[in-house]
Amino acid sequence: MHRRSGGFFLLLLFIAKYQAQNPTSPADWNGDPNLCTVNSPVTSSPLPAQQMPRFPKRAEFALQRVENKHLFNLTLPSEMTMYEYLYDYDANKLIIVKNKNGIIDTEYYYYGPNKISTYFGGEFCRVSDISTNNDMDGTSAIKLPDGTWHIRPLNEFLLFSNDDPRRPVVTPIYLGTDLIREIPVHQWQSCYISKTDYRTVRRIWSFAQEKFIMPGATDGSFSVPVHALISASVVFPNGTQVVEVDEEFNVFAFRPGIMESIDALSPPKGVFCASGPGQNLVSLKDAGVSWPNHFSVRVETSTSRSSQWERFHLRYDQGRESSSKRLRYDYMPPGSEDFTTVIHDYTDDITYIIDRRVGTCNINKGVEVPAVSSIRDPIRFFIKHEAYFIFNPPEKAWEFNGVRSCRGNAIKCTILTTSIDNFPTIVDPDTGMETGETWTATNIEYGWSVRAPFATAAPDQVKQFDYPVSLQLKMYRFRDPANPTPVSIITEDIEYEFYEMSHEMKPFDFDVISRVYHNMTYTKIKYAVLRVTTGSAPKTTAKICRSVNRL
Repeated sequence: MHRRSGGFFLLLLFIAKYQAQNPTSPADWNGDPNLCTVNSPVTSSPLPAQQMPRFPKRAEFALQRVENKHLFNLTLPSEMTMYEYLYDYDANKLIIVKNKNGIIDTEYYYYGPNKISTYFGGEFCRVSDISTNNDMDGTSAIKLPDGTWHIRPLNEFLLFSNDDPRRPVVTPIYLGTDLIREIPVHQWQSCYISKTDYRTVRRIWSFAQEKFIMPGATDGSFSVPVHALISASVVFPNGTQVVEVDEEFNVFAFRPGIMESIDALSPPKGVFCASGPGQNLVSLKDAGVSWPNHFSVRVETSTSRSSQWERFHLRYDQGRESSSKRLRYDYMPPGSEDFTTVIHDYTDDITYIIDRRVGTCNINKGVEVPAVSSIRDPIRFFIKHEAYFIFNPPEKAWEFNGVRSCRGNAIKCTILTTSIDNFPTIVDPDTGMETGETWTATNIEYGWSVRAPFATAAPDQVKQFDYPVSLQLKMYRFRDPANPTPVSIITEDIEYEFYEMSHEMKPFDFDVISRVYHNMTYTKIKYAVLRVTTGSAPKTTAKICRSVNRL
């Protein structure tokens, strides 16, 4: 049921060496006689026959695991781990949430491709392979008659029994009744052995008696596991015991079916999980996500370094066939008493900066935003790297992570994540200069929704999500890049929330003259300063200069 850590069984190398010198053939070895053996025929129980436990195809439950290890004459400290299981045979999927010493890891098992996505502490992800045909591991995949890989039935997943003749048959022995946690139970013993490494595992499973109603039980036709005692050993045929492991399982809140919400089944927020070649990655447009040619949206942003939300208003206008492109954002710089309007005209390669407090307008040649700290200035960071987020997002690089609630429970969002290596550049927050280093990688997660969630798309089209809800960036780097380890990872987060998305554009949204004149009138200032800082102004700029000078 649980995968063992590889380090613990490194001693199997020693066992392999012993086998080379051991005249006893593994075929003659049938288990540790102090625990159990699989001699055929299986010893039957002297007690009256009982109906074998029945298992559902879908189940969720919590499990407390206490483990004690003994290596030769050394007893290691006991360990306790809490698990939550979401098991679905028909969907061919499994989710395991592990809580050890307050650190929560989540494993998503995708049978078929046989991949495990493990999210460590909700911060980063690693993809590994699901083992196959390992009858000592309940999570190991089995091959069905049609040749596909599949999760095991629940009785095999719990390593309770196996009646499939294509694999070693395990028939539990009925041990009688007992009382566990004030619950009357039936007890069964199962025996599993591995002749490869001389391992024996005895499990004594306790199931609630039929007449006892378990809290949360939804279907009385299925058995409810309550408790298990597991004893395992590595014992050579000559009787030398190398390892002994004792475990105790306490099962809580077992119920057939899965009652968890979609959110509980979704991967952690903002984490991209790369599984290597063959991963099914899409473009945003493939998932029905795209920014329109004209839009206006209000944005709120915060970072992991500050609990204070900053706000800006973003407008974008692109002409037909990309003949023109302009972006405007209004924000309040730190320490300012009023908003500043910035307009990037990508066609004329001009930037207008309008101080709405005093009514001045600076005209700069170029649209490049200077170096900016992602953590200290998330607004201008968004504008500087808008190509990643709006104009030119990565193609065939997004992982579709399903649908989950966002901004409370009122909105359902489609979730897509990607990762960009060596991004962004690190900027010294004190000097404002680039350090020459970059973050190792940045995960980007988009959440988009739709105003008509029950509308259906045409048969030949993808359903379109018409407004963004959130954008989250999770940046990673190592304290010591020369010696990268999981415990040395540093992360920082930036979050953007979008509101009042409109696909319409007002005539004066990009009218620089009106912007300057409006702020002159509002502040009662009788003049304006229009300054060209670098380069020569195009004809449109010269006209603006003359118009402003006449005001």
